[in-house]
Amino acid sequence: MHRSSSSIWLSVVVAASVWSLPLPGRATSFTVRNNCSYTVYPGVFPASTFQNGGWTLAPGASSTFTVPSGSIGRLWGRTGCDGSSPARCTTGSCGGSGLQCAGTTGQPNTSLFEWNINASGTDWYDVSYVDAVDNPIGVAITNASCVSPAACSASVLTSCPADLKSGSICLSPCTRYNTDQFCCRGAFGTPATCVVSNWMASAQTYVNNLHNFCPRQYSYAYDEVAGGALQTCATGASYTITFCPSGSGSGTPSANLALNRPTASSSNESAAFGPGLAVDGNGGTRWSSAFSDPQWIRVDLGTSRSINRVVLRWEAAFARAYQIQTSTDGTNWTTIRSTTTGAGGVEDFAVTGTGRFVRMNGTARATQFGYSLWEFEVYGPTP
Repeated sequence: MHRSSSSIWLSVVVAASVWSLPLPGRATSFTVRNNCSYTVYPGVFPASTFQNGGWTLAPGASSTFTVPSGSIGRLWGRTGCDGSSPARCTTGSCGGSGLQCAGTTGQPNTSLFEWNINASGTDWYDVSYVDAVDNPIGVAITNASCVSPAACSASVLTSCPADLKSGSICLSPCTRYNTDQFCCRGAFGTPATCVVSNWMASAQTYVNNLHNFCPRQYSYAYDEVAGGALQTCATGASYTITFCPSGSGSGTPSANLALNRPTASSSNESAAFGPGLAVDGNGGTRWSSAFSDPQWIRVDLGTSRSINRVVLRWEAAFARAYQIQTSTDGTNWTTIRSTTTGAGGVEDFAVTGTGRFVRMNGTARATQFGYSLWEFEVYGPTP
C-alpha cells in the first residue's frame, strides 16, 4: 500500500482482524457511479473485487458488484488513461495489464475510498485525500443510522493553494513536499505531534478546504481526530461511491501529450540512450546526454497544444538548473518555467503555456555525468 491515511487506518484494521476474524455474512453491494463530465477509469484493490482491478466508467455510467465478507480494500478513479499496457494515466496509474491493475495499487496522486467489510460485525470505511484530490468522492450508505460522507464539492479543487496545484490536480502537502511534518511520520507520527496548526499557511488551507467542502473525509493522516473522517457501520449496508458527487469535478482531465511523440536532443551519451526512450512510457528506459553543459531534449506534440503540467522523472544524473520551454517552430523558445534548485527524483509541477514543441533545456548539471530522464511527460487537455 502506498502512503495515505490507510498506512495508519489499515494497520489498525488489519491488527483488529488478527484477533477477531470476520463474522459469517452475506456479500456487500457496492455501486460505483461517475457523475463527472469526463471518463473515469476506476482502479480497485484487491483485483478480485471487480474486473481484475480496473475498468472504464463513462460520464453518467455506473457499475455494481459485490464485496465478500472480510474484504479489506481501496478504490480510486484514474483520469487521462491511454492505451498502453499497463495504462499510463494522469492520476492513479497502476501496474497490471491495460486498464486492469491486477493486484497493484495506484500512484499517490489520487483520491481514495477505503473499506474493511465485516470486522466482527462492523464495516469500517473512509474517503481519503491524504495523497491528493483528483476526483471528489462521495459515499452514500443504505443504513440511515450510519454516516454517509456523500457531499464533496469541486470547490476543493478550484480553491487549491497555488503551490499545491499540479495541472487539474490538488496535491496534498505530504505528496507535494514529502516531509515528516506534513506526512505525520517520524517525530510527527502520532495524533499528539501531527499538529496542523503548526503547518505553513497553504498546508493549513488544504486541510481547511477539505473540512469545509468535503466534511467527514480525510485531509491528512490523523483526520479521524479533528475531522471525524473514519466511519463505522453495522455490517449489512450497501454502498454507493460517486465520483464528482456535486457535479463535473475539475473539468476535462489532462493527458500525457508527449507519449510516443517524435523527439530530438542536443546529444546522447550513446545510441543506447536516445531521446525517444524518455517518452515511451517505460520507466525502465531513459535518455542520457553527453557529460557537458548545456544540453536539451525536445518533444514534438504534432500541433500547437495548451500545456498545464510537466513531469520530469530523473535518473541519478539530474539538472540543478534548467528551463521548460515551448515553441511553435522548434527554433524560437518561450520559457514557462525556470529553476536553479532542481532536486532530481520526480519533479511534478503546474505550468501555463502553448506550443507544438516542448523542451527541457538543462544549463547546470547536479553531477559529473550528463542529464538523464527516465520519462519526460507533458500534459494538457485531451482533444
